Amino acid sequence: MEYREKPLELLRATYFPNRKLAGLFIRCLYDPEVMHSLSKLFIEHNTKLIFANIVSKNDEAELTVFLDVSEALKSVDEIAEDLMGVNNVREIRIIKPLLNGLLIDTVHFSILFMGRRAWIIGEALSKGLFRDFKREFGDAGRVFLYHLGIDVGRRLYEIYRGYVSSEEEMLELIKALSKASGWGIIVEIRRSVLRKYRIRMRNNIECVVCKPSKRSCGDFSRGILAGIFSKIIGKSVVVEETMCIAKGDPYCEFIVRPLKQ
Repeated sequence: MEYREKPLELLRATYFPNRKLAGLFIRCLYDPEVMHSLSKLFIEHNTKLIFANIVSKNDEAELTVFLDVSEALKSVDEIAEDLMGVNNVREIRIIKPLLNGLLIDTVHFSILFMGRRAWIIGEALSKGLFRDFKREFGDAGRVFLYHLGIDVGRRLYEIYRGYVSSEEEMLELIKALSKASGWGIIVEIRRSVLRKYRIRMRNNIECVVCKPSKRSCGDFSRGILAGIFSKIIGKSVVVEETMCIAKGDPYCEFIVRPLKQ
């Protein structure tokens, strides 16, 4: 059976035209009986669950749900009142739609990734940061992005090195975080005896938004890899992108070499 990566929809907002939507933030005791009672009430009120997220903190749970209440048997306020009647439910906030069919989570701020603040960079902003920036500033823009990436890569290494105890674990962590963060899917990191590395990446977001191109486009990505691997190797490195999906290649390939002194 062929495995295909499945996109993850981060439902900070959703749009279903001509449907009546509502969101609920529920703080309650972290207990299976409470969750069962809440789920039962959602069904009894004829609501359709679009999205649910639950986070446990000590003995408490924080549950955020997006609901389609178009055929609900009660109003959202009445549903919230019934849910509040469940034993050990401590707080409920209603998230109302901004426009018809448009629901945005306005309860939570900020966004965290592994406990650190993050923000969502969509396709339009990615095109501006990468494709349009390079078009506007040419080779100078590419150099700027590369050196910016080096600083980012070094910081990332310092943040995550405490999680691992060996180079092999660090490389596996890089692969996993690259995929989890939406940067790209690193399908291979191969090391030679001369401390040269070959990294192959599919769906690198920087290069995706630069399609089509006659040149390799992973300048920021090259910089990030240079920053990370300079820390791993313990000396400055140079990174070359030898293949790029923006040019029509099946993946981006980066070659990392120690910089000759």
